[in-house]
Amino acid sequence: MTSRKYKVGLLGAGYIAEWHGKAISPLDNVEVVAVCDINQQSAQQLSNQLNCASFSDVDDLLTTDLDAVHILLPPDLHVPMAYKVLDAGCHVFLEKPMGIDPVECAKLVSYAEEKGLKVSVNHNFLFLPAYEKLRADIKQGVIGQLERIDINWLFPLAMIKSGPFGLWMLREPQNLMYELGPHLVAFLVDLVGDVDDIQVRPSHKVLIPGSTHVFQKWRINATKGNTEISLNLSLVPGYPDRSISVRGTAAVASCDYERDIYSKEEFSSFGMLFDNAVTPLNTGRQIVQNAGGNFISAFASTLTKKPGSTPFGVSMQRSVQAFYKMLDSGVKEPRLEGALGSKIIELCDRMIEKASVKNPNEKKSTFEFKSAKKPTVLVFGGTGFIGKHLVRQLIDKGHGVRVFSRGQRSAQSALWGIPVDIFAGSLSSTTDVDKALEGIDTVYHLARAEGDTWQEYYEQDVLVTKNIAERCLKKGVKRFFYTGTIDSYYSALAENTITELTPLDPDIETRNLYARSKANCEQLLTRMCERDGLPLTIFRPGVVIGEGCSPFHWGVGMWHSETRMQFWGEGNTKLPLVLVEDVAEALVNALDASDIKGKSFNLIADPCLTGQEYIEACSQLSGTKIRAQTGSIRLFYLDDLVKNIIKYAIKHPKRKMPSYNDWDSRAHRAYYDCHATKEALSWNPVSDKEKIIEEGIAKPLSEA
Repeated sequence: MTSRKYKVGLLGAGYIAEWHGKAISPLDNVEVVAVCDINQQSAQQLSNQLNCASFSDVDDLLTTDLDAVHILLPPDLHVPMAYKVLDAGCHVFLEKPMGIDPVECAKLVSYAEEKGLKVSVNHNFLFLPAYEKLRADIKQGVIGQLERIDINWLFPLAMIKSGPFGLWMLREPQNLMYELGPHLVAFLVDLVGDVDDIQVRPSHKVLIPGSTHVFQKWRINATKGNTEISLNLSLVPGYPDRSISVRGTAAVASCDYERDIYSKEEFSSFGMLFDNAVTPLNTGRQIVQNAGGNFISAFASTLTKKPGSTPFGVSMQRSVQAFYKMLDSGVKEPRLEGALGSKIIELCDRMIEKASVKNPNEKKSTFEFKSAKKPTVLVFGGTGFIGKHLVRQLIDKGHGVRVFSRGQRSAQSALWGIPVDIFAGSLSSTTDVDKALEGIDTVYHLARAEGDTWQEYYEQDVLVTKNIAERCLKKGVKRFFYTGTIDSYYSALAENTITELTPLDPDIETRNLYARSKANCEQLLTRMCERDGLPLTIFRPGVVIGEGCSPFHWGVGMWHSETRMQFWGEGNTKLPLVLVEDVAEALVNALDASDIKGKSFNLIADPCLTGQEYIEACSQLSGTKIRAQTGSIRLFYLDDLVKNIIKYAIKHPKRKMPSYNDWDSRAHRAYYDCHATKEALSWNPVSDKEKIIEEGIAKPLSEA
């Protein structure tokens, strides 16, 4: 029985904030009443999901009637913001890590005690059911005296390669340990407390745009009395392994916290002849029972729209629930205590010192982000895959370029070393767009939105495009180039030929949200061109590959992992591929092309490579067998249909009836004739099979 209902604010509206919101939603005695983020759009979007107020200033948030605040900001802001929240009379729930200075973390704990308030830290994996079983067996002596503990976090981090590079964890080489290290160290401290000796070996150094570097591997060896401890953090691509293995005098145990699976092997009373069969069978039985129970629980959580559909969601929900149970009962939960969070940071700090990755005397190279010439070209989406290549080629051709970005730091990291002006602002702000357009006569609109619902795409893509186009008209821009997508065509029929004159799918409203949004933007811009004189030209790139792109491209098929995929059909159709350098060249050539206003152009090289040939090249070049199989469009569609029928039954906010034509078009069986594009833009894209493989597959694989 609860004693009160807690009113909660979320400070930060990024990825982890959504998980906190989901974890709170099933709790009867807790309600999110406000979200705060310096990015107003992010705050508003999350507040819409949670049906609460939104703020962009923490002082405004703290004037609200709150009992607790979840601090979900970059780690360097955790402690300063926690003081503000405590001074406002609210309990604090900090997302891990607690901070980046163990001394300051310890002071914060004392300050909270003086205030009579709680400072807790969310190390959510400590509440995963599989880990709790391991923890209980160790504390109850079932495992016996511990001889060895191995804790692994072997999990690829795509951001190291593709960004965004401005994230806090990539700004300094030690930040990765502060950000990810607490996952491993929390298990260690919870199980054995402090350690006697530490040895640390960082390796696999990678340079990050922005004149810094990170280590992708950290191997840490420690001891606690007679117990040997190994912590392994690896972010390189490979099969994921997030697990804890324990060897004791009475048993060995394994906790797979990636999947929430626990198993143990103990001495048996069988002889060796039978034990060699009985023990593995017993371990298999534990795993099967655990996995089956997890599946039933995940399926039920999905139907009831609860966060327990994944192990991460389960651990998050249980951690948050434990925090408010602790507030209610007044009984301490050691896994949430600020003292534990402080001890974890102290140990992480010792590991960083042992690794000698901090270099306070290191001089960072600086780069002044300023165009060599007065900018006359403005690029929206200039930090993206195609956008970066376009910006480089524009500058190489002698043009002054300005890039519009949502964030200054992320744009600087993405465009490091390129002499370009950066304007940070909101795409939906008329004031920001007007300022960015000063002195501009040519605009490239490559920005794209991402969302889970049509409303999100409509607000973040269609309305944003409308705002940009209206401001361009008002400012008298001479050329407006927009990039759509061939995904907006109905391209399923092999007997069809698609040219620039082919209309987009007449049933576009039934297609996937990205294709539909791009088509809606095209229709909007075309009306403005015909009615208001917008100097519009539309480009529709094909399946774009090359430097900076993942080789595991969904234009080829559905990738279940980097070594297993399904083709969109048989995989024997030649793909509508084009190199990213050629796409950028076509966009640059458009500056000097005549009579292209109001026209559209498809950017695709002459087809030379099937899906099967693409995968064969990937396998040979990577030295890893990629298991590719044909895919049935009917089965893809039926699977999607069943999922969405369930979503409609439970009134899931992301429900959408699938379109068979949408799935079928992914095979791109139609032939794309780009003769008119080549002639109008003086464009000759690479169509040689070996060159496509070298530039479009080998280079991305080397990067990956």
